[in-house]
Amino acid sequence: MNRVVIDNKGIPPLAGICSYEEACKPGFTVDQSVNLLKRFNFIAKNLNQILSAHLAAVPEWEVKCAFGYHLWLDAEHSAAIRKRVSEMREPPLHLDQDPDEHLRIWLDEAIRAENTVELLIGIYRVIRPELAKALSSYIADVNKITEHPTYRLLRGMLQDEEEMIAWGEAALTALIDTPEQVKLASEWEAHLRGFLLAAGGVSGDLDAVVCDAVPRSDGQRYEMDPMPRRDERFIDPYNTSAKIDSYFWDDSCSPEERAYSLIYKRLREMDVPEWMGPILYKTEGKPWEYYTDLSRQLWDETRHAMLGEIGLYYGGVPFYKYPIHMGSSVILNTEFTPQEAHLILWRIEQSLMPKHTGKQKEWEIAKDTNNPISLLIQDYDWADEVLHAQIGRKWLVPEYGSLAAMTESGDQAMKAWGEANVKTVSWSEQAEWWPQFMDEIRANELARRG
Repeated sequence: MNRVVIDNKGIPPLAGICSYEEACKPGFTVDQSVNLLKRFNFIAKNLNQILSAHLAAVPEWEVKCAFGYHLWLDAEHSAAIRKRVSEMREPPLHLDQDPDEHLRIWLDEAIRAENTVELLIGIYRVIRPELAKALSSYIADVNKITEHPTYRLLRGMLQDEEEMIAWGEAALTALIDTPEQVKLASEWEAHLRGFLLAAGGVSGDLDAVVCDAVPRSDGQRYEMDPMPRRDERFIDPYNTSAKIDSYFWDDSCSPEERAYSLIYKRLREMDVPEWMGPILYKTEGKPWEYYTDLSRQLWDETRHAMLGEIGLYYGGVPFYKYPIHMGSSVILNTEFTPQEAHLILWRIEQSLMPKHTGKQKEWEIAKDTNNPISLLIQDYDWADEVLHAQIGRKWLVPEYGSLAAMTESGDQAMKAWGEANVKTVSWSEQAEWWPQFMDEIRANELARRG
């Protein structure tokens, strides 16, 4: 329908966003938009919490990597929605309250998954697909001019959700490989969908259907399992016989060995996301910016472990073939409070800031090894850790009153952590493996050249 012919000189009108006719549709009122955005925000916030609560305990490395990435995206989505709501005559108040009791009950069931398959079914076959459907419906009905900031925000969010769903479906295809797993997945999906129907769907626009399923939730906050786990590929996880933190400093080591000690040091960093998950989940009542900052840091640390994984691929060695120490996350998650664990993390990062003994020096060593992947990894690792030290100061100094008091408390916590870590040494026979690892790296390099 054309109401009138407009002379636009052949130039697309309305900045090319939509046609005049499309711009005449009613879309949503401000109140309708805010109410829907609050529901989307509540789901994004809870997805961040579900992933944070399970990252340490889920045993599959690849799932840990995806959780580290996806929980950061969820935090960013929530932050963006909060900002948008604050622009729409609605102060960003009550955004951490439940917009719908039944929506909360649904998500309280999802977080109580008892294994990886249930967890992925809930997140990637129920929650994210239903959220994506609601976002698609909103985008289809929105007036793209009157509400363009929301349209642009949700369009980017939808793209992220679709990419995450695709990963989740691929992972489920790999993990659901027996009739028992198929049955488990089907039953858990039906269980969660029953609770979603009771909420009237993600947008609350469907007729609510009473759910008669027995909930796993008792109505209390979920108690996460803090014990880090790795799957059967990973051997001897408490082996500290290789002095990975020393080899790259040693001028008597070959450039190749120094490069791969730095790469392996990055690979080992999976313990940091494992100990940051409980910090994120167990720390309550902070501004959302806190969770966004720490989610970004957790994702960076996950990326560092992935960069180590890539570095070993470059060297022709499967990343799980040799021991990857996980004693640090085990001790921090089970014997220290979330604030103490965060303080220790900051103290480590702050100790890496001096020019001649920290991240810049690691980068210089990597540069001298002539290993391009090691140099690339250290370049970005250095940049990330500067940011992380700033994040630690930003959120921890107010807890301790001053940087000096925080540093003193950090030193005490580091000492206690070091003493607690001693016990993990006896959990391994400490068989030497580093020489064999380096022999394999060298043999692979010779084969590539040959």
